[in-house]
Amino acid sequence: MTRYLLLFSCALAIASSVVAQTKISGSIDCDKADPMHVIPIPDREGFSYLIGQNKCTWTKPMTLEGLESKDFVNTVFHEIMGASICTTAIGATHYSNGDKMYSRSTGTSDLKAMTASGKWTFINGNGKLRGIKGGGTWTCKMKSAETGAGYTCEVEGEYTLPAAKK
Repeated sequence: MTRYLLLFSCALAIASSVVAQTKISGSIDCDKADPMHVIPIPDREGFSYLIGQNKCTWTKPMTLEGLESKDFVNTVFHEIMGASICTTAIGATHYSNGDKMYSRSTGTSDLKAMTASGKWTFINGNGKLRGIKGGGTWTCKMKSAETGAGYTCEVEGEYTLPAAKK
């Protein structure tokens, strides 16, 4: 009997620690990178490093805890290798009540197809979004093949927030 009670207690503890993930999605429209700095790799045609910052607007807000996303600033580092690009970025989303959420993303781009895709994770947030966890995927379409061109993206994922302190 003690053994069954112990197993039941463990199962109950595990079940109560599972936190439901809330699904989210949104769309952004980003301007051309400004500022933008390109450093070509010597003696390697089409190879360079680019660091830039894109100012973006959430055209379909990504709603978290009833807050609508307004704008997004994405600071990116691209490693350009011909028509292929590897990207690492840190983004800051500003919400309707003034709260902010920070994310990190990685991905790849194809300049010939003018598309990009990758994964993102929450770094943290403030206000109602403090302690946020989760992440998801993104897919983007570049507005042109020009270096640092703007883009539009579809973003989806899931999140959890820590339980409210009593």
